[in-house]
Amino acid sequence: MAFKDKHSPSILMKSLLILGLLGGIVTSTLLTTGNSVWLSDLFQYEGTAGSAAHLWLMFACGMFYVLRFIIGMFVLMQRNIGWVEGLVTSILFFMMFYLFGISAGERSEALGLVDYFGVGIFLIGSYINFKADYDRWKWKQLESNQRKLYTSGLFKYSMHINYFGDTLTYLGLAMITHTLICYVVVFGICVNFIFYQIPQLDKYLLERYTDQFASYRVNTKKFIPFIY
Repeated sequence: MAFKDKHSPSILMKSLLILGLLGGIVTSTLLTTGNSVWLSDLFQYEGTAGSAAHLWLMFACGMFYVLRFIIGMFVLMQRNIGWVEGLVTSILFFMMFYLFGISAGERSEALGLVDYFGVGIFLIGSYINFKADYDRWKWKQLESNQRKLYTSGLFKYSMHINYFGDTLTYLGLAMITHTLICYVVVFGICVNFIFYQIPQLDKYLLERYTDQFASYRVNTKKFIPFIY
C-alpha cells in the first residue's frame, strides 16, 4: 500500500475493492444455500449447507462491513489507489470473505456463546476503526489543521488504532466460523499490519510530519492500546 500525498477519487479502484468484497460474500452465500447450480459447477463446490443461522449471521456481518467500507472509501479516505494495489486487494478481499462465508455456511451447530462473543468483537472492532477514521477526517477538514499530525481521539491510545480495529473486526468474523484456517487468515493480516503496513506508514509519517511524529511515537503505543 502506497502512502503518498497524492489525492485522487480513485473511483474505479475503490469500486473494484467493493466488488471484491460483495463477490466473496454473495458467492459463498449462494453456494452454501444451494441456490445456484451453475455457480456450484463453476467452483466445483460439493459442500453441504449447515446452520441457516450461521450462514445469515455471517452474511449480515459481511454486508455491514461493506456499508462501512463504502463510507470509508468514498468519504473518509482521499488518497490515490493504484492499479496493482486495487487489483491485488480486491482479489484478497474476495478470497477472505468467500472463505469466511463458506466456513460459516457449512457449520451445522446452533449459535452459541462463541458466536455471540464473535459478533461483539466484530462490532467493537468496526466501531474503533470507523470512529478513529471519522474523527481524523473531521479534524482534517479544518484549514488550520492542514500539515498537522492528528494525535487525538482514539489515536492517542495507539498510533495505528484503525488497524487494531480492523484486526478485531476480522477476528470476530473468524470466531463465527469456528474454523482454524480463518484464524490463520486473521493472524496473517495481523502480521502484515505489524511487519509491513505499519513500518511503511511510519516511514511516510516521519517524512511528512518529522518532529511531530517523532514526539508522537515516543509517547504512544504502536498497535495495541496500552500493550504494544
